[in-house]
Amino acid sequence: MKIYGGRAGYNSVSFTGDKYQALSRLKDRKITTETRLKKGDKKITIIFSKVPFVRSFSMVFELIIENWRRFLFAAIVSLLIELIFIGKSNFHLLYTIPINTLEMLFFFLVIAGLVIKISPIGKYHAAEHMIANAYESNQNLTLERVKKQPRTHRDCGTNLAVSIFICFFILSMVFGDGVWVFLVSWSIGYELWKTEPKVIWSSVLMIGKVVQYILFTAKPEDKHLKVAIEAMTRLQEKELANEN
Repeated sequence: MKIYGGRAGYNSVSFTGDKYQALSRLKDRKITTETRLKKGDKKITIIFSKVPFVRSFSMVFELIIENWRRFLFAAIVSLLIELIFIGKSNFHLLYTIPINTLEMLFFFLVIAGLVIKISPIGKYHAAEHMIANAYESNQNLTLERVKKQPRTHRDCGTNLAVSIFICFFILSMVFGDGVWVFLVSWSIGYELWKTEPKVIWSSVLMIGKVVQYILFTAKPEDKHLKVAIEAMTRLQEKELANEN
């Protein structure tokens, strides 16, 4: 069985296979698991995924389509805040500190990482990686063996974020700060993440794993590992039971 993705939540871990997705939750000291058919890619995603340097934006479009209500709400709130506070007074009660996009991205990455690390998500994220590493090596998911696995993974989305950040850092040093520089960095960073060129990607992966370890994961307890083991086990059972 090939694993196409994993995700950690506040009290859950999910894995996605060829046809199904399994999500296990811990609630009231009990683990419950839900398995369902994997959602098919939307037409716009399929079309964009075939075009290099453009396909990086397909997942953005898909997120917007699936969560359009949230994006609309955020846009309305931002607009209202701007209308209320801009030009309301001639007095400057707050001092604004100039900050460029590179600094803002770094700040966001660190804050997001710290929030994840100190919350249960960080432990479930580590458990997700450790179970995936154990399964991909020999599919033996005993608790003792899983505990020996690293809590970083080469396919983690953190590596994509690091790849984009590195590209933006380099390009901004040459071309300066700008929206187009960020969009180009996003596209190039995604292609590096997708194709994994040996010489370049080995360096990006090394940085990405350090960031995963320090910011986006925390040492899991047995209960976190058991939830992830349950999700992977149920996914494997479902996939094998429905093989053609």
